[in-house]
Amino acid sequence: MRSLLAALLIASGATTTPAVRPVADAPKLAFETGHGRPAVLHFWATWCDACRDEFPRLRKLLNGLPARGVGVLLVSIDRPEKLDRVKRDLRRFGVARLPAVVLDAPDPDPVANAVGESSWDGTLPSTFVFDAQGKLRKSFIGRTDPAALERALRAVH
Repeated sequence: MRSLLAALLIASGATTTPAVRPVADAPKLAFETGHGRPAVLHFWATWCDACRDEFPRLRKLLNGLPARGVGVLLVSIDRPEKLDRVKRDLRRFGVARLPAVVLDAPDPDPVANAVGESSWDGTLPSTFVFDAQGKLRKSFIGRTDPAALERALRAVH
């Protein structure tokens, strides 16, 4: 139901409001995003220069994922009090229609453990591709090449 609602909001052009989630919710994010289909979690922050540089390159691909049956979640690692800035940046980057959360995660270790990527040290941006069973299949630590992300998606979809 939640993914259907997200798809309807995206199709209508509506923007979504990111929810603030506690770091304890990090292990649930891939499953909740995928609901039995492949999923992409894209971690970023408003204070991250590389993240701001990356969104224009990934925008078209990320925005097209729901129509392809791929769950997508933009995960901001900003403090909850920065929610207005997160919303503003999502609009500015042209991805405000996608599901997004602000993960209240002052320490990246629990998040890295939850994602299942032992080599991830919290570097942003980072993008993770999960298969329909919620298993991590591909990690992009740092800036993601759109063509490489597309290949990873084709491998799981």
